[in-house]
Amino acid sequence: MDEAGQRERLAKMIGVRRLELGVSAAAAARTAGIDRNTWSAAEKGEKNTQPHNFAGIERALRWRPGSIAAILTGGEPTPADAEPVDEELELVRTDPRLPEDMKERIIAHIRERRQRDRAASLEDTRRVIEMFKRS
Repeated sequence: MDEAGQRERLAKMIGVRRLELGVSAAAAARTAGIDRNTWSAAEKGEKNTQPHNFAGIERALRWRPGSIAAILTGGEPTPADAEPVDEELELVRTDPRLPEDMKERIIAHIRERRQRDRAASLEDTRRVIEMFKRS
């Protein structure tokens, strides 16, 4: 397969996988640690994906390292056995403008909010159960 064919095949597989994961292109780019325009170009097959970007793209798509090289030589990507990416936390972790201490504080805030939301949801469920028992 020629270079253009390899690039098109990789682009298609990147787009399909991102959609399978239900991740936006912007979130995938952040997780990969690359610019949104670089992600877009890779997903559209507009230019060759640079090897230094492979690891980040593989991470964002939850593929094992070496998957992009495999695709470019006619093979298939290998899914990683990883937990789903938490887009909200990844947004914070991958923002290069935030200092580490600020990232830690924001992540703590997100976790506290989630805990409050779970507690409120549980209480709401208890109320609904009681309401249905009375009716």
